[in-house]
Amino acid sequence: MLFWRMHRCARIIFSLGFHLGQMTPKECIDFLVQRVGHEPDNATAEVRRSFNGSYAPLYQVAYLLGGLQIYSLHKELVGSGKMTNRAFHDAVLQENSIPIEMLRAKLTKQKLTRDFTSNWKFYGSK
Repeated sequence: MLFWRMHRCARIIFSLGFHLGQMTPKECIDFLVQRVGHEPDNATAEVRRSFNGSYAPLYQVAYLLGGLQIYSLHKELVGSGKMTNRAFHDAVLQENSIPIEMLRAKLTKQKLTRDFTSNWKFYGSK
């Protein structure tokens, strides 16, 4: 889990650095090798994949936040015994691509009003 988090954060840093004109592809590769511990060939592949045109600049941020939200929702529902692991995963797959807070509302049977505003604190309370 820590490697996944470190890798995701590194991809955010180098992706934004590249798109803001602050890092070259070579600097992005070196960053992954030196800071994350990737082998040079793997780092090169990561950087190449990131800049092939199919990822928007904020894709990596969305990927990390989505992962943290799903992890938190899993802990809330499966960790508390309200759902089984299988039921949780089946429900996530069935709903497909919707905002995680909307998925949470459906799985917790939350009643949504027309003027609903997002207020879920998925990563601690502050």
